[in-house]
Amino acid sequence: MPSKAYINPETPVTWLSSAGTELITLTSLAAAAGRQGALHDFGTIPRANRYKWRAWVKMSTTPVVGEVIKLFIKTSDGTHPDNDDGTGNIAVSAENKLKNLTPIGFIKIDEAAIGVEFSASGNVLIDDRYAGPVFWNSTADALSTTAADHGFSLTPIPYESQ
Repeated sequence: MPSKAYINPETPVTWLSSAGTELITLTSLAAAAGRQGALHDFGTIPRANRYKWRAWVKMSTTPVVGEVIKLFIKTSDGTHPDNDDGTGNIAVSAENKLKNLTPIGFIKIDEAAIGVEFSASGNVLIDDRYAGPVFWNSTADALSTTAADHGFSLTPIPYESQ
C-alpha cells in the first residue's frame, strides 16, 4: 500500500523588479505585450522538479472582468532556450514567441477595479536547469506603474514520504 506524501515546501525563488532572486520588470506592461523574467539557474545538484507557482499584478486603469494575463514558463538547457528572445529580463518580441513555451495558467480579472491585486497560482514541473516566467498581457489595459505591484514566485515542493 502506498504511503502518503509529506508536503515540505522549500524556499521560493522570486521574480521581482528589485530585491527578488531574479529580475522581472512588469511595470507599465502594455496591452497585447509580454515580458519574460531572467532565467534562474537551478543548478546541477539533485533538486525538486515540482513547483507551486504564484503570480500577481495590478492594473493602471479599470480592467474588464474576464480578461486575462497569460502565464508561461520558459526553460533552457543553457544552450538552447525555448525561444530566441534571450535569457534575461526582456520584452517578448512578438506573440508568436510564446508558441514553444509551456503555458501554466492565467491571472483572470475578476473585478473592474484599480488598485486591486489580481493573483493566481498553480503547479508546474520543471526538469530543465534554467527556467523563468513569461507574462503576456491579453487585457485592454496596461499594468500598474508601481514596481512593487507585480511579481512571480516558484516554491520547490520536493517529493518526500512519511
